[in-house]
Amino acid sequence: MYFELARRNLERARARSILAVVGIVIGVMAIASIGIFGNTMKQTVLERFQDEADTILILPRYTEGYSGIDEDDVELIEKVNYIDYAIALKDERGEVEYKDNKAFINIYGVKDEDDLKKLYNVYEGSIKLKGTAVIGYRVAEDFGVEVGDKVSIEDKNFKVAGVLEEQGMKAGISPDMAVFISMDDFDNLYDQEGYSLVVIEAESIAYVDTIEESIDSLINKKDEKVEIRDFQSLIESVEESMNSMTQFLMAIAAISLLVAGVSILNIMLMSTFERTKEIGVMRAIGAFKETIVLIFLMEATILGVVGSVVGAVLSLAGGYYIISMMGFSTAYILHLSSAFYISEGFVVGTVTAIASGLYPAWRASRLEPIEALRYE
Repeated sequence: MYFELARRNLERARARSILAVVGIVIGVMAIASIGIFGNTMKQTVLERFQDEADTILILPRYTEGYSGIDEDDVELIEKVNYIDYAIALKDERGEVEYKDNKAFINIYGVKDEDDLKKLYNVYEGSIKLKGTAVIGYRVAEDFGVEVGDKVSIEDKNFKVAGVLEEQGMKAGISPDMAVFISMDDFDNLYDQEGYSLVVIEAESIAYVDTIEESIDSLINKKDEKVEIRDFQSLIESVEESMNSMTQFLMAIAAISLLVAGVSILNIMLMSTFERTKEIGVMRAIGAFKETIVLIFLMEATILGVVGSVVGAVLSLAGGYYIISMMGFSTAYILHLSSAFYISEGFVVGTVTAIASGLYPAWRASRLEPIEALRYE
């Protein structure tokens, strides 16, 4: 009965009801679409970092005066259980020149060609480091270098044996803007004692903490010689930052729902004035105050639910448009985690509508029957 009365009352003010629903639709759509977009960004970034979740980096503890990792310490690290591989590297910022192009780029010395093959895939050519060099994708693109060309590193020429695939950040290194040479060639160019870093690949993410504890007890037993880093804390930090940013954007989008709430408040108040005599009749024939409240709240609920459902459905299209426009993959639009933001938009939209109807419902219930019947 309450539902039918509420529906009838809304149909009597159809234009205003439609405008109120449109306001809710826009608000819910904005909140949910931004939530889906933020979730897509988070999942995309986390997917990239998840590949690094089982990677551990061992660096010299510069704050304690150590500038390199000793060969003996590297051998101890290699013997730790649950390690798939441990690769020691040296690096230096060096001058690389090709024709008229010149830049300072990270130069890495690699002990074995197989080590580099474990870290990265080749895009062109092959991974050969005996008197030759393997360059990153961006170096090749920016310099216009091709396989077989010669580049100068610290005035010494190296033939380019291969170009790596575009990687981004991987194994704690940005290989796209780097050059890799053999350890012997590196030692001939630079006077560096000890290794700059050791890249460890754990057999499983589950072993990361165990490996770190073992290395810490072996290497840092007497002095804090090395610093141990993993990507778990970075992943958690990125996830937290993404969630905060998404919630902030959704809060801004929620302002549109406040506008819709004011619209519903206005409609309910206007309805109270227009239906004063009707309310008086209902009260005169025995309707309780609670009945009047329920009818008005039912009207607000109908507006909120209808607008929220339509807004939630349209948010998928809105999220798709935003994600496509920003150049992200749309694969995560239907991800289970996106359902949370759609549900959040629906709940916020419905609650806003009901909250906006509370005062008009209370005001209508407070009308005295005799005064209401005399109202013209």
